[in-house]
Amino acid sequence: MPRKVVSQIPVFDLAKDDVCTIVSIVPFIISEFKPGIYPGNFNIPPCLNPKQPNTLLVGTSVHFIPQFNGDDELPAHVVKTSCKEIATSVVNDYLQGQMDIDDDCHPGIYWIPGNMSGTDFASKHPLKLAEMIKFQMNWFGKLVQRADNDWNRYKRHSVISENQRFAARALNLEKDWITPNSVEATIKCPACLSRCEQAAIICPNCKCILKPEEYKKLTFAA
Repeated sequence: MPRKVVSQIPVFDLAKDDVCTIVSIVPFIISEFKPGIYPGNFNIPPCLNPKQPNTLLVGTSVHFIPQFNGDDELPAHVVKTSCKEIATSVVNDYLQGQMDIDDDCHPGIYWIPGNMSGTDFASKHPLKLAEMIKFQMNWFGKLVQRADNDWNRYKRHSVISENQRFAARALNLEKDWITPNSVEATIKCPACLSRCEQAAIICPNCKCILKPEEYKKLTFAA
């Protein structure tokens, strides 16, 4: 006899529940996925002006522990994960996925308790925002340094990432590698607008699937 399934999806009101705000001046899309929890998708668009941060409001997330009485599935036990734990995980996981970071050299992303707009953060925490801008510019410098090393070794535009090109422009630097030899040799990602090699099936920047039919043919290790 098939099991009886009972689904309970709690609804949280971000205006009433405990919330945190993730603040970002990162000029690239931030997309973090936490499997097994709800909500588990956290996306922040690129910040076009570091003095006007983007924000993402984060509330409580939950995961469910199934419970059974014989063959019947009972309402799942709901386990909550606080907004502070979620915000910390989103920020730390994003930072750990980037190259060439350290304590004072990393993308400008931060979280703060409560509900706060980017404008309010800039006015109430100007010193923290200035620090975020400084550390992000330090990070841009590291990206450019790595690009210089790779260019000197290989002399190939394909070894230079769009993030590194952006970093050079942000620092007002002129580099031989800053512009690919031929724009026609690349395709533009429809999601983040970065340039990818024509053979790319998945955007290396934001993981958007560029060629769905080719993607279906791929086999990934478990």
